[in-house]
Amino acid sequence: MERVSGVGPGGGSDGPTEQVDVEEVFAKFKAGVAQQISVDDAQSHYDLGVAYKEMGLIDDASREFDVAARDPKHACVCHSMIGMLELERGNINEAIDAFTRGLHAPDRSKDQEAALCYEIGAAYEAKKMVKPALEHFQRTARLVPSYRDVQERVRRLQRVEPKQPQRAVAVGADDEFDRAFDDILAGRKLP
Repeated sequence: MERVSGVGPGGGSDGPTEQVDVEEVFAKFKAGVAQQISVDDAQSHYDLGVAYKEMGLIDDASREFDVAARDPKHACVCHSMIGMLELERGNINEAIDAFTRGLHAPDRSKDQEAALCYEIGAAYEAKKMVKPALEHFQRTARLVPSYRDVQERVRRLQRVEPKQPQRAVAVGADDEFDRAFDDILAGRKLP
């Protein structure tokens, strides 16, 4: 628990030193804010989430963005912010989930969709999952070809992504398989 002394900038004090519990003061502040802001006020919850994020209060910021995301107009941006917070925490899977929820938001622009696809691609790339990373970067490039460094990322991952070999199939193999299967079902012996 952090305590802050009531000592002024000069370093001295004439009276007894008063201790202030910063966490307690902040808890009271948050409780007061919660009483003032309606759950339906998405913009205020979003703004509060941004403020908490700037103060490094990741859990509080995430909760505020989650509340604001209930409004379809804010859902895309809020899920994107939650994804960024999860990345800050090192939770790549949770970040991907949040970004994906943003992609499913009903009110999103093409630029927002491109940004979310890019972030998902970057997260998969961090997990060394080349195929889904490449797919999301390619989607970003289709939406907004000039988005950040997406063209370079696509080229780099295309060199890494192994080509799937085509399975060799003999001519008429499907017919032969079907006959053998029919023979098994009919109880006949195979030659």
